[in-house]
Amino acid sequence: MSLHHEINNLFSPAVIRQAQSLKPETVDALAVDEAVGALLLLKGNDAEQVRYVNAMNPQTAVSLCKWMSDATFWIVAGGITKQ
Repeated sequence: MSLHHEINNLFSPAVIRQAQSLKPETVDALAVDEAVGALLLLKGNDAEQVRYVNAMNPQTAVSLCKWMSDATFWIVAGGITKQ
């Protein structure tokens, strides 16, 4: 399965659109890290992965979508330190 197909399977069109305009300073990196770990535990079980994504905090879903679709975004997001 291609990455594009997997993203379209996991996320709604609205989440994918929101991810395109996500600002790095709005990302909760710890929540994304937890979500990535959960998806890895559910690897091979597409239906459970979709259920997990649908049940998560909407902002985390948007951030996870961005994480999956744009690796360069994380260079910027990772450099932000909140005061």
